[in-house]
Amino acid sequence: MITAELENAPAPTRRETGETARRSLVYSIRDGASYAVGIGLGETYVAACAVYLGMSDALIGLLATLPIFLGTCVQLVTPGIIDHTRSRKPLIVGGAALQALTWVPMIASLWTPRPWGSVLLFSGFILYFAFLHLTIPAWMSLMGDLVPSEIRGRYFSRRSATALFTQLLAVGAGGLCLSACGRAGREGAGFAVIFAGALLARGLSTWYLSRTWEPAYAPDPRREFSLRGFIRQAPASNFLRFMLFVGCMNAAAHFVGSLFNVYLLRSLGYTYGEFTAVAVAVTLAQIVAYPFWGRVADRFGTRQVIVVTSIGITLIPVLWMVSTTVAWACLAQIFSGLSWAGFNLCAGNFVLDAIPPGRRARCTAYLNVMTNGGVLLGGLAGAVMIGFAPDRIGPVSIPYPFWFLLGLSFLMRAGVLALFVPRLREVRDVPRIGAVRMLFHASREAAEAAVHSVIGWVRPGAQPQNRQSA
Repeated sequence: MITAELENAPAPTRRETGETARRSLVYSIRDGASYAVGIGLGETYVAACAVYLGMSDALIGLLATLPIFLGTCVQLVTPGIIDHTRSRKPLIVGGAALQALTWVPMIASLWTPRPWGSVLLFSGFILYFAFLHLTIPAWMSLMGDLVPSEIRGRYFSRRSATALFTQLLAVGAGGLCLSACGRAGREGAGFAVIFAGALLARGLSTWYLSRTWEPAYAPDPRREFSLRGFIRQAPASNFLRFMLFVGCMNAAAHFVGSLFNVYLLRSLGYTYGEFTAVAVAVTLAQIVAYPFWGRVADRFGTRQVIVVTSIGITLIPVLWMVSTTVAWACLAQIFSGLSWAGFNLCAGNFVLDAIPPGRRARCTAYLNVMTNGGVLLGGLAGAVMIGFAPDRIGPVSIPYPFWFLLGLSFLMRAGVLALFVPRLREVRDVPRIGAVRMLFHASREAAEAAVHSVIGWVRPGAQPQNRQSA
């Protein structure tokens, strides 16, 4: 158990955390689970609500990118606030409470005459991400102090898996609600119900955040460095290369990612039930993948996981061009969930491993600005290119304009992979092992752990052997 490992952590960590910190880590898991319910009920279905309100494809593409980027820019003010106040918890709790309230204008958009309803939805979604991102650097800094480095992969993977499980249940509940209301001809009421549920879930998440203990915060005396200065002064920085890599990979992915909902709902004509099944598939895969990648990252390092998952992310567009059936879409989403879970987990942990505590908030903000800048640029480029996608290239017919974007996205991801991955360096002292061998050992140990769990459940008195691979 994570709490047991905290008790056995090195002496400095043990003195600083104690029972209060362990309880705070439990509250953090509950906070993540509650917030994930809000994502499953609300955030997942905002694009579907935009389709219901009659937004254009270009606006829906912007809805998936612009609010996230503008919200990320707010992160740049957070480090200055916490350095000045020397406190992170008030900002985290206040931002979470305000984010919960942003569902009010989005619910009101359902009964507001067009086009003002679309304006309310868009504006509310911008504020939703603005208040969220106001808290992220402070939250990352706080969690970096609370979670010992040797169990970060396992703790954050457990937190993420728990959150994704509740998100999965919420996505399913939201889809059932929309399907039932759609059959009754009351789609607007269905969106109002699930958005209200998202508001309540974020309220519960805020309460758990208010119960979290905050260790004393000591800002880095060298904290005054701008993003431009950071980039200019660190041309050979491993962390800077990592930032550029994550930003470019997200740009290549969101070149098509911002239009996936439009493709599924309009081009392929998926029902709300089918759309929900596809959303559930990726979440289910991530629930399984997070604990696996967490163990692998703790043992073999974040770089190795990033290499393997980046290859998987590069292949995702090809899978979407194989078939348009719901069953195949679910399989493609499972592969996507397995890949992105490891990538996102290690992207967050890389900051905690590579950056000293006093600079984590600011570097987290810089990484997220770079990442979501890529999301915005990629999404904007995709929204523009979809209008110029050809019907055929030479003798090859292209059945959907979206497939042309998929091909371009594959080429961009492959280029980013080839350019950056060979230049990334592991920041922890971990065993030097190839990616294939790492996956072999990790998969074997995961299978053995699963077998031992089953044996222990069937035969409670059995004592499985502990095996450790070289």
